[in-house]
Amino acid sequence: MKRGAKAADMQGYIRSYVMPEGPWDRIASGHPASALLLRLLPLLLLAATVPLAFLVPSMGQFADYALVFLPAFTALVNGPVATLVATLATVAIVSCGGDALGLLPYPQSAWSDLPPLIAVGVLCTVLAWVRNRIVMRLLDMTLVAETVQGAILPELPPEVGGVKVAVAYRTHAGSPGLVGGDFYDVQDTDAGIRAVVGDVQGHGLSTVHLTEALLGTFRERALDDPDLATLSARLERRVRLHNRGRDEWQQSFATAVLLEITPRHDTIRVVLCGHPAPLLVRGSAEPLSARPTPPLGLTDFGLQRTEVREAALMPGDVIVAFTDGFVEGRNADGQTFPLVSMLNAHVASGIRDPDRLHRKLKADFQGGGYMRTDDLTVLIMQLPGSSAR
Repeated sequence: MKRGAKAADMQGYIRSYVMPEGPWDRIASGHPASALLLRLLPLLLLAATVPLAFLVPSMGQFADYALVFLPAFTALVNGPVATLVATLATVAIVSCGGDALGLLPYPQSAWSDLPPLIAVGVLCTVLAWVRNRIVMRLLDMTLVAETVQGAILPELPPEVGGVKVAVAYRTHAGSPGLVGGDFYDVQDTDAGIRAVVGDVQGHGLSTVHLTEALLGTFRERALDDPDLATLSARLERRVRLHNRGRDEWQQSFATAVLLEITPRHDTIRVVLCGHPAPLLVRGSAEPLSARPTPPLGLTDFGLQRTEVREAALMPGDVIVAFTDGFVEGRNADGQTFPLVSMLNAHVASGIRDPDRLHRKLKADFQGGGYMRTDDLTVLIMQLPGSSAR
C-alpha cells in the first residue's frame, strides 16, 4: 500500500469521530476542500479585481495591489511551481502596460517596473520551495509518529473468535497525536474472547507511555492468566511499576473494564476497575454492573476484593463498552450524549450489526452537536446467531 493511502486509512480508522466544527476549524485542520479554496484564493482575487480595472478605471489601483502581490499571495498557500507561474503571469501583464509594450490599456506600467517585480517573484519562489521542503519533512515525521502510534492501538479485524467487532477511537479535541489516554484491545484466547477498554488519567501524548504499557501487559497476560481477577492484578502491577520512583504529583492511574466471553458464547464475565459498566443489548440496553474496584494504581484505597460479574448470553446479543469521554460529550444545551436511548432506538429498528451500529452512533454524536473534551472510545461486539440486520 502506498504511504499516503496507508496514512489516510489509519486516520479514518481511529479518528472516526472527526468533524471540523466550523469554517476556521476546517481550514486549521487541513480539510481538503478548505485547502483547495486557499490555493485558489490568489487566482480568485486576481479574477475579481483585474477585470474591474478595464470596466471601472477608478478601480485600477486596487487591481494594481492584487497584481503586485500575486506572487507573494501564491507563495503563502502554494508551492514553488505555482509561485513561479504567478510571477511569470505578473511579469507578462506588466509588460503589456501602456508605457511598456502598450498592448493593453491596463496597467499603466513601464519597463522600469519589471526588475523589482522579478526580484520579488524569484524570492517568493525560493521561499515557497524552502517552505515545501520543511512541510515534506514534517509530513515524513508525522507519518513515522502515526505508524508508531498505530502499532500501539490495534486495527481490529471485523471478527474475532466468531464475534463481530467494531471500534471507534478519537483523541480529545486539539490533540497532536493519534493515541491518547484511552486504550482498547480484543484477544481470542483459550479461555474465550477477552477484551479491555480503559482510560488513563489525563489525555494527550503524556499518557501514551502508560497506555502502551497497559496494552502490552493485557496482550501478553490475556493469553495465560486463568481469570479476569488475576488479569486485573497484572494490570494493577503494571501501573505500580510505571509509578515507581515518581512523586505523588507525577503518578498516574487508569480505569478499565475487562470482558471475557466464554468459548461457547453463552456467558460473559466483567471486572470493573473504576470504569463505567458496559452495556448488554438484547431487547434493550442494560448495564452489566459489578461492584467496582478502585482504578488501576489506586487499589490501596479500596477494601473490597475484585468482583467478577457473570451474565448469561444469547445468540445475537450485543456488548457495548465505552469510556466516559463518549457519554460525557455535551451539546449546546449542556446535555450529555444519551447512549442508552440511542442504542435502544437503533436496536428497535433492527440494527444490531456492530459496524452499522457504530456508524449510527457516530451520526447521532455529530448530528446532535456533541462536543468532546476528552478522548473517546466505543467498542461494540455482537455474538453470532442473530438474524437481525
